[in-house]
Amino acid sequence: MIDALNWTLALAPVLLLAVLFEWLDVFRLMDKRELLGLLLLGGLAALAAWPVSGQVLDNLPMGFTFYSRVVAPWIEEALKGAAILWLVWRNRVGFTLDAVICGFTIGAGFSVVENVFYLLRYPDLAAGVWLVRGFGTAVMHGTTTAILATIVHELGEGAERRGGGRFHLSLLWFVPGYLAASLIHLAFNQFPNSPAEVMTVTLAVAPFVLLMLLRLGARETESWLVEERAEHEVSLAAWRGGGFPDDASGRRIAALVARAGEQQGRLIRAYCQLKTELVLVEERELLDHHRHVEPDQRVALLDQLAELERLRGAIGQAGFAALQPLLPFSRHDDWELLELKHLLRHH
Repeated sequence: MIDALNWTLALAPVLLLAVLFEWLDVFRLMDKRELLGLLLLGGLAALAAWPVSGQVLDNLPMGFTFYSRVVAPWIEEALKGAAILWLVWRNRVGFTLDAVICGFTIGAGFSVVENVFYLLRYPDLAAGVWLVRGFGTAVMHGTTTAILATIVHELGEGAERRGGGRFHLSLLWFVPGYLAASLIHLAFNQFPNSPAEVMTVTLAVAPFVLLMLLRLGARETESWLVEERAEHEVSLAAWRGGGFPDDASGRRIAALVARAGEQQGRLIRAYCQLKTELVLVEERELLDHHRHVEPDQRVALLDQLAELERLRGAIGQAGFAALQPLLPFSRHDDWELLELKHLLRHH
């Protein structure tokens, strides 16, 4: 009975918070399958921390107390941050709201594995210890990673806008968020003799910070989607009307079509129109908030996605290499297509 209580205190709070934040996501950016994947990713980061910690302790002249209070925060936040960078590189973080939830869930997974290790190693510790670790340390891990992910995402979006929509992952985006997360973690670890007080402060501050980030993220997501939907509706009308969008991208594609020949030009137009249609479908689905597709529509959309790939293949490797830099689609649009595929295959 006592063991069950200890395990519940150590593991349940942060997992319940992760589920709660996923439920509060009005855009339904993440389902239970993705939530589990992020928890596992955070758990892998925690598993990686053990050999790294061992090497540091074995090879540097420091005791465990100094390591746990001063050095461990920098190592642990770096490992969780590496998971965030991997997701950004893979284009699996779409909006700020997505970044907050991804970051917190990875931190939650890290804390769960860490607490499981301690539960197995120190089964006789009092329930108060697990109360502090569950409501204090675990929540701290989730919060610091959410902050890190949010800063990385915002810096990446800013760089993409300044670069005219072109994306080049930079480790410099990682530095400010990593410093913020590590310093918060470092401050948390400086009061080993006042665990209840630190837990109380964490519970008072962390949910407020997270809910503020979620609210700001939801507003930004709504604004972005409304703006992008309007732009794509105008572009789609131009494609369907037999013309080209009246922007720099549209003019460059028109010039390419003029040089490419009649058959290749038809393929390029068909590809651009179909991709615009599919991106617009996902934007409408996200703004609808229900994330539900009727069976007949699912079949039709899967056929359209297959047709998009067929058109890309028909354009040819060289032809698509010439087209790709001219396309108006951002990483957000590509992420939306990934989300649409996920919605059609798993919902």
